[in-house]
Amino acid sequence: MERYDLIVIGAGISGLSLAHYCQRAGLKTLVIERSERIGGCFNSHSFSGDAAGFWLELGAHTCYNSYGNLIGIMEQCALLDRILAREKVSFRMLVDSGIKSIPSQLSFLELFASVWHIFTQEKKGASVASYYATIVGKKNFDRVFAPAFNAVVSQRANDVPADMLFKKRPRRKDILKSYTLVGGLQTITDTIARNPGITTMTGTDVTGITFDGSSYRLTTADGTTFEATTLALATPPPEASRLLQGVAPELSPFLARIPCETIETVGVAVQKDALRIAPLAGIIAVNDIFYSAVSRDTVPHESQRGFSFHFKAGTADQEGKLRRISEVLGVKRETLRHVATQENRLPSPVVGHGEITDGIDRLIAGRRLLVTGNYFAGMAIEDCVSRSRSEFERLTAMGYR
Repeated sequence: MERYDLIVIGAGISGLSLAHYCQRAGLKTLVIERSERIGGCFNSHSFSGDAAGFWLELGAHTCYNSYGNLIGIMEQCALLDRILAREKVSFRMLVDSGIKSIPSQLSFLELFASVWHIFTQEKKGASVASYYATIVGKKNFDRVFAPAFNAVVSQRANDVPADMLFKKRPRRKDILKSYTLVGGLQTITDTIARNPGITTMTGTDVTGITFDGSSYRLTTADGTTFEATTLALATPPPEASRLLQGVAPELSPFLARIPCETIETVGVAVQKDALRIAPLAGIIAVNDIFYSAVSRDTVPHESQRGFSFHFKAGTADQEGKLRRISEVLGVKRETLRHVATQENRLPSPVVGHGEITDGIDRLIAGRRLLVTGNYFAGMAIEDCVSRSRSEFERLTAMGYR
């Protein structure tokens, strides 16, 4: 049985950023991932054939110079010279089968009559719907802002706590305001995982966890066991809840209270000359079977264009999704020859979510049990990394080993 200082379950940006911090502190670190690939929502798919060399983001697609902790990791991994600027193109809306500009869908009269509420509204304790509908007007919210927020979080956003979105953070003036990386954002997680101080196992299902008072012992589906003094969970909350039932039965119910939404993503690469749609950042859907389509036009390619459609779970089979994509893009179905898919589970927090996360933090205080993910302070990439850093600092305060 191999022994580690830290075992992390989950190889998305939350788990790998935590592994990065711990490895740099000298901890022998193992990261276990159930799927066959690392990166989680960092999935930069590379196509083949006549689209060889063209990559498309199937999950997270943009970073900002306000992501200070992420940038710190990129600096330590010598990735700043891989940063790519994003072209300034706009998101547009799909309305009545036509692609329209966002301003064309707004009532500016209602907006001007409502916007003064921004000086009196409090985000704390408010939902996205209750906060923003007051500021932009109910009709504007329902027609434009609600679909836009749905596109941001790839799920219905009305009930999400308003203070979990669009956080104000200090900016790094020496870094582009918004950017991606050569090869896509998965470059970040791939680089972290290649660190010789981090052992990464994919396609590995943890089936059991025990704790003897000083060490955690993990058993995988093939019967292999591993041991560590510190255990970290970086999985969707329902999975973390299941894994902890035997070793932290008082914590498991808190994690089980956090609902998750499954997002079914279909990405396509299409020859430029087959499309009539002008370059855009993405398409926001209104009352459709998908929330949004994010475009690769922000990083132009000489011959290809790419679109990742984020579908509501269970609304169509694969062929139905491809037919809808062809309709939206205005191309024949047979044009969609280069296709990639991904499924993600994202937390769906609602007002009062802070009481759950406060309970989690209270129960893990003083324990060598770390919990990280995109369901604590916020849902952005930086929120994931910031949570991992705070959990590392909590471990540091207890002593590494």
